Amino acid sequence: MDLLGRIFRVVRAYAAAPEPRDAYEPWPPPVSPPAPAEDPVLAGYYANLELPYGANLAAVKAAWKRLMKQYHPDRHARDPAKREVANALCAQLTHAYKELEKSLTTH
Repeated sequence: MDLLGRIFRVVRAYAAAPEPRDAYEPWPPPVSPPAPAEDPVLAGYYANLELPYGANLAAVKAAWKRLMKQYHPDRHARDPAKREVANALCAQLTHAYKELEKSLTTH
């Protein structure tokens, strides 16, 4: 066997061997629990109100009021098509607000 082949095998075996572990290694840091999974239905309600998931009840109410002022059907009284869209949008906003209110007050 040639000398280079033998040196190559020794180096390869040394590199593949695991390092010895110290018996006094510090404990690994504690793993935090996983974040609660988002409820897709509630996430949709938060998105309708243009809020991040998990916003509190005060933020939900403020966003609902702001969006209702912006899209209220009375603001579009002259154009029947816009008024119809505003009615549907306000119904969706109110539904999202009621569902989030129910969810946030029960938990």
